[in-house]
Amino acid sequence: MRALVTASFHSDGLTRLRRLMDVVHEDWRTFKRIYFDNALFAQRIREVGANVLVVETDLVRDEVFDAGPLHLIASCRGDPINVDLERATALGIPVLFTPSRNADAVADLTLAFMLALIRHVYEVNAALKTGRMTFETTKDYLEVYERYGGFELGSATVGIVGLGAIGQRVARRCSAFGARVLGYDPGQSETVFEQHGVTRVSLDELLPQADLLTIHCPESPATEDLISAERVRRLKRGAYVLNLARASVVNDDALYDALVDGHVAGAALDVFRDEPVQPSNRFVRLPNVLVSPHLGGATRDVIRHQTEMVVDGIEAWLRGERPPLLANPTVEIRWP
Repeated sequence: MRALVTASFHSDGLTRLRRLMDVVHEDWRTFKRIYFDNALFAQRIREVGANVLVVETDLVRDEVFDAGPLHLIASCRGDPINVDLERATALGIPVLFTPSRNADAVADLTLAFMLALIRHVYEVNAALKTGRMTFETTKDYLEVYERYGGFELGSATVGIVGLGAIGQRVARRCSAFGARVLGYDPGQSETVFEQHGVTRVSLDELLPQADLLTIHCPESPATEDLISAERVRRLKRGAYVLNLARASVVNDDALYDALVDGHVAGAALDVFRDEPVQPSNRFVRLPNVLVSPHLGGATRDVIRHQTEMVVDGIEAWLRGERPPLLANPTVEIRWP
């Protein structure tokens, strides 16, 4: 058995995996290579002689399935859209995936953004560093205190759209600060809301009450333009909007206009319609918007999480068990 691992993988996990099979590790970040061309990927698989694939960004479709007898595929993603699940299932190939691998990372960044927005951290920092903020009179102090004092997270109402793995973690963090947490997610049970201290409301009830609106729902036809132009205007004046999910969930034009005219006080965006985001992006240029280039899940801990999930699954598979985290749970596994 030989594995070709092109995903970023923790060294401890590689040690575990090498006890089970031969491993060729070609981390896409180190090699600066992503296999979008399936013919090239198939060629590399044949060269290595791999029958187990562990990928993160490479596409596993078409010719890849003809490269040799693949026994197992692992996709280090929460949404393994890079793998042709239908083809894999038809061939009896189990596809492992790593749900919630980056949930804590995204939740942490969400809280960092919240605190930075409501306490004007970046505005104050930039003003002091550039000399635009000086203190020569008592009036100077008072003006700064009035303008940049902000408010405490514990006094705020946080509205969470999407109470999946990330939304749940955001809720727990906000509750720890003492915030009132409202949530909207028609796909979650009442038990999930109760367990995480979230008051369940409709979306239109949530919007006018939220001091901070944070988006954590997946991209789907049902969530396309969910925060529509009309709903942006339902937000209370002076609210903050955070989107660390998918850009398509929020109406771009409406959010931009609301940020410009002050209806929305500020925003924090980790996702954009056109990625990778560039400095010329209109949201990047707004002074009341904090931005990051889709880095919500980019921590070293995420690599450790995804590695453990994949190796645990491979170990279970080699014991003749069905791995717990299968992206194609209906597959009739053909063990080698």
